[in-house]
Amino acid sequence: MSLAAFLFEALIGILLVGAAVMCWRVDRRLKALRDGQDGLKETVSALNDAVDRARAGLAALDRASRESGEVLEQRTREARALADELRLLTGAGETRLDRFERTRRPQAASELPRPREGSPAAREREHLKTLR
Repeated sequence: MSLAAFLFEALIGILLVGAAVMCWRVDRRLKALRDGQDGLKETVSALNDAVDRARAGLAALDRASRESGEVLEQRTREARALADELRLLTGAGETRLDRFERTRRPQAASELPRPREGSPAAREREHLKTLR
């Protein structure tokens, strides 16, 4: 074998070793990518589970808010009915008070007996004055 053939084969051997080293490095990178992909699969799976739990939580919250809304609506209706009834009773009370005062008005204020200071009648009279 000649020197040129030997050098040529040595160059081919060196290039072959270089190619083997490059293949080994590429194999390590591909393996790391595959391992990372497995981790990514686990992450995506965990994310899907979290999304499912969030959906279930939102559905439960929606049901609870609807139920609370219905209860609140019922209580509002009841409160309005009670307010209407109270308005009616107040109007009737004011009408009776007006009629009562009209029957008592012909007497002069000086002729009316004055309740004693601190008596329940005096307190009631002051309370009625403040309500007018």
